Amino acid sequence: MHYKNILGALVFISMLLNCENDENSIYNINIIPQPSEIIFNDGHFVLNEFTGIVYTDDFKVSGEFLKSYIQKGLDVNLNGPHKIKFIQDLNLSAESYILNINKNSIDIKARSDQGAFYAVQSLRQLLPPAFENKTFLSTPVTIPCVSINDNPEFSYRGMHLDVGRHLFSVDFIKKYIDALAMLKMNTFHWHLTEDQGWRIEIKKYPKLQEVAAYRQETLIGHYNDQPHQFDNQKYGGYYTQNEIKDIVQYANSRFITVIPEIELPGHSQAAIAAYPTLGCTDEPVKVATKWGVFEEIYCPKSTLLPF
Repeated sequence: MHYKNILGALVFISMLLNCENDENSIYNINIIPQPSEIIFNDGHFVLNEFTGIVYTDDFKVSGEFLKSYIQKGLDVNLNGPHKIKFIQDLNLSAESYILNINKNSIDIKARSDQGAFYAVQSLRQLLPPAFENKTFLSTPVTIPCVSINDNPEFSYRGMHLDVGRHLFSVDFIKKYIDALAMLKMNTFHWHLTEDQGWRIEIKKYPKLQEVAAYRQETLIGHYNDQPHQFDNQKYGGYYTQNEIKDIVQYANSRFITVIPEIELPGHSQAAIAAYPTLGCTDEPVKVATKWGVFEEIYCPKSTLLPF
């Protein structure tokens, strides 16, 4: 029994060492989310100024995204001898792709531009961080030869951002969308209204911008801290309709659907502060300056339906 225990321990240690030293281990290919299937092959593809990128109008979004991304770190052209090629494969589903990296070429196979875009995101994660930092490289980049066959496990893949309580700039939201795209998410849930602020321009109801978009101050610390303390600073803002359209268009260019959330019947104190008749008491209220749950809700009466 003692001999068997020692032998088992040696086998286990050997397996651990092999995993750590195996260059083709899946744990050295840091693609998130992990693709459905990865096959490791010998060799590397060398990405340099002689690399060509070939795509048709069917893959215009993906091709231009990849070219722009690579050019952050290297000069590439469309006519180099070692090519990255986009190939349409109608046997694949809309969001799936096959990424074949060989010594002399990289083939991206997809049914649609969306699937090809996800292949580009996987390829992107195989490149050095310098590309993310927009650091220009003076040396070629080697990419391991792998074959990736990938298909999303879930049709809805999304993230939520609350701008009602804390306002984020348009530039930040675009960076947020870029991060979603890199992780192959396809939905941006945009939480635009809250008790503490209304963030979307509605030209027909200007008080939503003038009143509901701003709170007079904000609670400092935790809600349970007593006595409550405030920063005494007016806070808020809103996105214009043009900014909203710009963000939606930006998300569409990365195959991300924007779901705007307009809260009701609760989480509506900011709107009721602008238009008290929306509430159930007609009493004036202020845009919430604290966190938590509030009693003010849109009153379910027929006179409000046209609103």
